[in-house]
Amino acid sequence: MVWLSVVCAVCVVIIVILVVKIILMKRDINAIATDFNEKLNSDTNTLVTISGSDKSVHRLAADINKSLKELRRQKLKFEQGDTELKNAITNISHDLRTPLTAISGYLDLLEREQKSEDVERYLGIIKNRTEALKQLADELFKYSVITSPDYDAPKERVSVNAVLEESIVAYYAALQQKGIAPEINIPEEAVYCTANRAALSRIFSNLIGNAIKYSDGDLNITLTGDGQITFSNTASQLTEVQVSRLFDRFYTVENARKSTGLGLSIAKVLVEQMDGTISANYNHNTLSISIYLLVIS
Repeated sequence: MVWLSVVCAVCVVIIVILVVKIILMKRDINAIATDFNEKLNSDTNTLVTISGSDKSVHRLAADINKSLKELRRQKLKFEQGDTELKNAITNISHDLRTPLTAISGYLDLLEREQKSEDVERYLGIIKNRTEALKQLADELFKYSVITSPDYDAPKERVSVNAVLEESIVAYYAALQQKGIAPEINIPEEAVYCTANRAALSRIFSNLIGNAIKYSDGDLNITLTGDGQITFSNTASQLTEVQVSRLFDRFYTVENARKSTGLGLSIAKVLVEQMDGTISANYNHNTLSISIYLLVIS
């Protein structure tokens, strides 16, 4: 019976050792997990460290640190590429705007001269194309400005009703030209939010312009008291895949060759800077873009 007691004692000791080892490994793994999350959510270049002596846990920490280094390298590469792209956009837009302004000036002078019907028609085409290029250059410049880390537009208490109504009126001629009679639902009681008035106007203008571009001939604009603004229209030429990418930078659908693909990207950035959200939905050939803003009293 002595040997049995010895065996039992040895087993108990082994079990205790294993339990302690498991507890220590669990503690070290939890520490690694906590440290790893902290490293991901901060800009520090430090790595995950542990105080335990278990080789397997150390190997796990080493693998995590290797992946963490690669992740930081890729992030830095992305940030540098994004910065270079924004700088290139700024330079390109500036380089485009200068000659386009000169071209527009000479076109205005030419319009004052006597000219044949054909020359007048050609000048009209050139002027339309020039205005389209100026608009594209302005979009490029605006996007590079609002995505700059130094961009901080002043905010104030703004009536969403008033800005929305002004934006609709500004696009009245363009809507009429496309044969679109918008159905507008805006409450009489003012809906206020904290926003940059010019930025909010830009958002609404971009969304109305988008509706004009893709609408089959209708447009419904609704503002609710809780800060939801919805622009919906029939757009049978679109697909769900195209709609899912509408907010992607530089994305354009096939029939929008005159666009930079930045209009909705700019709207998304500006909405998020106001702590709001924007989303697009496509159902039964109807495109709906909804904005949610934080309402204040």
